[in-house]
Amino acid sequence: MLQSLEAGSVEKIKEAKQNQALLNQASRLRSFLSLYCKAYEGRNLDKFSAFFAPNATENSKPFHEYLPRYRRNFHRLESVIYRIVLDSYSLNSDTGHIELKGNYFIKYHLKGKTWRENNGIISMELIEAGDSYLVKRLNYSFFSLE
Repeated sequence: MLQSLEAGSVEKIKEAKQNQALLNQASRLRSFLSLYCKAYEGRNLDKFSAFFAPNATENSKPFHEYLPRYRRNFHRLESVIYRIVLDSYSLNSDTGHIELKGNYFIKYHLKGKTWRENNGIISMELIEAGDSYLVKRLNYSFFSLE
């Protein structure tokens, strides 16, 4: 009977450790998304680009092809508020990468214009980089709120 109790305790400890690891992972992902959004809001292209892996894609195109558009948009923006709400995430057992899904909300003010808003769905494939992540794949679609 003692052996049975010990086995049950070991299983409960394993389960508790797995639950804690999942909570830690969710916290790390939310922290990453917060820093990512702050970099976007700061409109610093170098800082924002640092969140992407060298071979990253955005909506199925190489991320580096979007750099001129980001540069132009960051220059035109007077102010921006950007948030991503994490809906779900999982570990891709084939690649070892994190797949996350969420919703994004953006409110921005272009120079000489009025405030505008957009929102939509977003998904990312992330690779671990030290104690954070890099975006390997970014996909999104949007629904204009105007």
